[in-house]
Amino acid sequence: MAKFKIMLAAIILVCGAATAAWFYIAHQIDQQIQIAMDDPELGLTCADHSVSGFPFRFDVRCLNATLQSGDATIAIPRIEATALFYRPTHILAFIEGPIDYQNAFTGAHKQLRFDTAEASARADFSMNLQRVSAQMVKPIWSDQLIGTVDVGSAELLEAHLLAHAEKDTGFFAYAKFNNVQAQQMGVEKLNTTIEAEITEIDQNLNNWVFPDMLQQFAATEGKLIIQKYETVGQVVPLGQSQAQKIALNAEGEFTLTDQGMLQGILRTNSQNIVDQFDLSALGPMAAAIVGAPDQDGKHNIPVMANAGVISVGMAPIYLVPPLF
Repeated sequence: MAKFKIMLAAIILVCGAATAAWFYIAHQIDQQIQIAMDDPELGLTCADHSVSGFPFRFDVRCLNATLQSGDATIAIPRIEATALFYRPTHILAFIEGPIDYQNAFTGAHKQLRFDTAEASARADFSMNLQRVSAQMVKPIWSDQLIGTVDVGSAELLEAHLLAHAEKDTGFFAYAKFNNVQAQQMGVEKLNTTIEAEITEIDQNLNNWVFPDMLQQFAATEGKLIIQKYETVGQVVPLGQSQAQKIALNAEGEFTLTDQGMLQGILRTNSQNIVDQFDLSALGPMAAAIVGAPDQDGKHNIPVMANAGVISVGMAPIYLVPPLF
């Protein structure tokens, strides 16, 4: 009988400790939500928010959320995130649509509809980020100013960020956009794949402080390496009715100077892309930008960044301000 009482007392003690820990963590999560809602720079409001899921999960909900930035307002019906009590560094997040965008200054009213939109993030208990993934199924972007006019759609959008397994710095990135369509812009179908590597970025989330992390990235000669960019599909050229195949491939790398200026080159190879644009307004500059096609009819156009100055071909077109 004495052993039974000791075992029962131990069980009650463990359950009590677990219950106290759950409610303590839930309170901390609720406080962080309130801090985010009180931050004027974030501009987040929730008509109703809650933390539930006792005793095995933390389910965080924000209903009728709005994000305000200047004249722009984004409205989201429901944001939800969940994590298991014994694995709090693995978070699953879900968004319910449609998402509405309005701009009080321009009068623009846009809407994003989709079947599902979800994301996940996983870190170890030392807060070293291991993976981030996001996916949206069948998104449709529409103009809501006068009725509903669908502007563009896709079958699937997905993106992944994976930590380098053999180092404590660096990530691999992958993104895919399937069957992108925009009839008003003449896009019948486009498929895009991106593969990249980001070196020397600390994987520990505790060290992600802006602009320190970018300064460290520059000091350690970190690189953004575009290993593969590929877009293939069909578009209808302006003024024509017959679709034609297009292809765009690119690879290159970029760094930051000690002053935070973008530096690097992206080498592009395209088929039937240049033909989609009316370059007559550029006059003699057109040749400096697109150059002449090779014997296979492809354009090889470098996109260069030199101390923040972006040049397409031989023509400077934009200045990227210092990133820190």
